[in-house]
Amino acid sequence: MQVKVVIGTVAFMLTMIIFGYAALREPARLEHFTGAAVGRSVETGAELYVNNCANCHGEEGKAETCKDPGNGEIIGCQGIPLNNKALVCGEEPERLEIMGWIGSKRDFVYTTISAGRGQIMPTWSANFGGPMRNDQVVNLTDYVLNFEGDELCNAPDEPKFPWPETAEEFLASFPDGDAARGAELYEITYGCAACHGALDDSAWTGTGPWLGNIADIAPNRIPEYSLEQYLYESILEPGVYVVDGYTDG
Repeated sequence: MQVKVVIGTVAFMLTMIIFGYAALREPARLEHFTGAAVGRSVETGAELYVNNCANCHGEEGKAETCKDPGNGEIIGCQGIPLNNKALVCGEEPERLEIMGWIGSKRDFVYTTISAGRGQIMPTWSANFGGPMRNDQVVNLTDYVLNFEGDELCNAPDEPKFPWPETAEEFLASFPDGDAARGAELYEITYGCAACHGALDDSAWTGTGPWLGNIADIAPNRIPEYSLEQYLYESILEPGVYVVDGYTDG
């Protein structure tokens, strides 16, 4: 009888040791599998991004080079850069702080992809009439958040230019502009044409007002504003004056 008690006690102790060892390893095991799952989600999100988002937000989310999905020609990027320090770095990135967002950055990215933003970005989640399943929205969210990294987040902030208060002061500080370079910036680099149309397309009915006749109508929009002041302020702070029939943002 005593032998059986000893054997039972030893067996119990060995069992507890085995379970204890397994318990100690469990956090590391779960972390490994969680990391692997996120990695697979990021890879899937990358594929979804290339096929659905890159034509507006650019390759690798930098909004530098975008292509027309119809013919492959380089066009202006209509979306903002997502591979951006102000969007993905830290617990409360600068962009979310400016917007007064009270949730997490994951919630912000997930919600933005799901429900879209304003008139420009469409809804993507099937819950809001879009084409994607919830798991695909999660994949895209993981892909965007994966841009956060030491190289991006530890990079020095770009110096902020001290913009003069008036267009008159600004123009006096610089030589005459280059219209050809301006056309390139308008059509390609900053993607203004994506919202405001080509300047020779008077039939434009996009998300922003057509600017082909801006020289004629701008001086009459805000009393005591010159054409130069109206354009200067509209470029720096687009929401100060919103044309009737359109929305801010």
